[in-house]
Amino acid sequence: MGIETTSGIIAFAWLALAMTLAPGSDTVLVIRSSLRDGTRAGVAAAAGIVLGVIVWGGLAGLGVALLLVRLPVVYRVVAIGGGVYLAYLSVMTFVSARRLWRSDPAVPDDSGEATPRRSLPQTFIAGLLTNLLNPKIGVFYLSIMPGLFIGQGLTLWLGLELGGIHAALGIVWLSIVSVLATWARRHLLRAKPRAVLDGICGALLLAFGVLVIVEVVMQTR
Repeated sequence: MGIETTSGIIAFAWLALAMTLAPGSDTVLVIRSSLRDGTRAGVAAAAGIVLGVIVWGGLAGLGVALLLVRLPVVYRVVAIGGGVYLAYLSVMTFVSARRLWRSDPAVPDDSGEATPRRSLPQTFIAGLLTNLLNPKIGVFYLSIMPGLFIGQGLTLWLGLELGGIHAALGIVWLSIVSVLATWARRHLLRAKPRAVLDGICGALLLAFGVLVIVEVVMQTR
């Protein structure tokens, strides 16, 4: 591995860390899953999210993600799909919040029985789809990889390597988020405060989804 490649990877890692720490729909989904079903669910959502990052890295390395730039209709379809899916998740979160609000307010609800649990595979898939239906991840890779690795060409291996670095940072950070959210769920929050937090998470997911769709609509004008 040459010096240029090593410096490019280090620069990418810093950019990926900044992107990981920036709050977004992925973070909200992990918090929502942890508040609803505990740490394992939050980590399952995080695992799906970081797998999506690796897939995007591989697609960028293969050049497939270039379709997002060269064919605006592909970008719009993926973005709108992502916006609709976030809106769907927000509705499910509002339903969960409503059930929690109607549960016994005098008893701390750390069993998760007020709302039906989602299986870990379902939560994992939700995280994966949330990430894969975010075309900005692919554009992120396409915008920085050529500049950081000038003259080396984009390859599947390089894309997967960068995606793996991004994924490692993501799983560590999102797991920390999940543990903190679960701790609050078990030790601080009764049913109604949790219902309020669920509602906030649902509103944020809906806001992210609406912003994506509005952005696409504005671009088509």
